[in-house]
Amino acid sequence: MPKIKTSKEEVLKKVIPILRERGISKSSMSELAKACDIQKSHFYYYFNNKEQLIKEVLATVHSYFKYNLFRVIENKSLTIAQKLEKINLLIDKMFKNNHSGCIMANTALETAHLDPIYKEEIRCFFEDFITGLQILLLSNHDKEKSLSLAEQIVQDLEGGILLMRIYNDHKYINNAISRMEKIILNSKT
Repeated sequence: MPKIKTSKEEVLKKVIPILRERGISKSSMSELAKACDIQKSHFYYYFNNKEQLIKEVLATVHSYFKYNLFRVIENKSLTIAQKLEKINLLIDKMFKNNHSGCIMANTALETAHLDPIYKEEIRCFFEDFITGLQILLLSNHDKEKSLSLAEQIVQDLEGGILLMRIYNDHKYINNAISRMEKIILNSKT
């Protein structure tokens, strides 16, 4: 019998990996409630509907990623190489879980043809990702070049994540990470 009491944060923590792996359309509220060990009716105590749940999941993932990315980037006691090591750990944690990829990109791909109710949160996630990498690149490049390279890196990483999912092989994301490191560590030419 499912337990009755759990926090909203616990629910989100349990549904994020499921939604990352299975996607929105293949994850029913009943299945998600069961995975959280709560009754479906209790699930609606926290979320009015599935759309609200997805918005909260995306906001939670975005907030976590942004906080951890900028905590590393803004740490003045770390070298750029040390920052890259920590960013790689964050990328591992966020994107390499069971070859399930990036929940933001997965959701964007799955819902692109629908009403864009998740689009703004996804856009903000990618803007923060690009901005964070751009900050690292500013030490060796001007503003325009650093923005272009940051966009290129995020595109490359997301492509690596997609291929990792398709082929169930981390080499694609690992190669993108290696290219990111080379771009960020290279001197201005």
